[in-house]
Amino acid sequence: MNQSLDQSVVFDDVAEDRTRRLIAAAHDLLDEAGLEGLTIRAVLARTGLARRAFYERFQGKDDLVLAVFDATLRAAAHQFRAMTADAAGPAEALEGVVRGIVVGQAQLGQMPVAGAHLRSAALSREHLRLAQQRPAELKAALEPLLDLIAGYIAEGMAAGVFRQADPPLQARLIYNLVSTTVHTLLLEEEGRAPDRAEREVLAEAIWSFCLRAIRV
Repeated sequence: MNQSLDQSVVFDDVAEDRTRRLIAAAHDLLDEAGLEGLTIRAVLARTGLARRAFYERFQGKDDLVLAVFDATLRAAAHQFRAMTADAAGPAEALEGVVRGIVVGQAQLGQMPVAGAHLRSAALSREHLRLAQQRPAELKAALEPLLDLIAGYIAEGMAAGVFRQADPPLQARLIYNLVSTTVHTLLLEEEGRAPDRAEREVLAEAIWSFCLRAIRV
């Protein structure tokens, strides 16, 4: 490897590290103070990076929020895939994903992270706005989770458990129903801690509705 290529690799590693630090800082600030606490100045203060380092990676706050969305949803898709890997069938796997989205960390047997409901409510507010202003980027961030849902729907159709339809469209319809309902709940919870029992009741109702819509 020549010297110029070595320098390029080092630069890429540094750039990726700074990007991860900026996204992690935004994630923590949302946990601590919600959307009001997420400012470019606060992110730079948290990371110790210069303003130039921020604008080399993001055009503004919206780009940073989209990056947080992307990281959050990719992590969720990975977690749900692992959680449902041993499911008895596609219906049980899809139920696990739907319930996981509604109930959140409590459904996964984890203690809620302090302040995580502030981040969730903040991202819900931004989700509604960015769906109108940055639909292509938001759609790209949702792809890992939608692909997981569509995969289980396709498996269910192949097994004769779910009625024949377009799996990606069905996945988007299910996600839109679940996410819209959860967004409303998150905004209601913004000033208080999440109620696990309330979420579990809601998860049962949503899953029953979804199952009736897709099963044979």
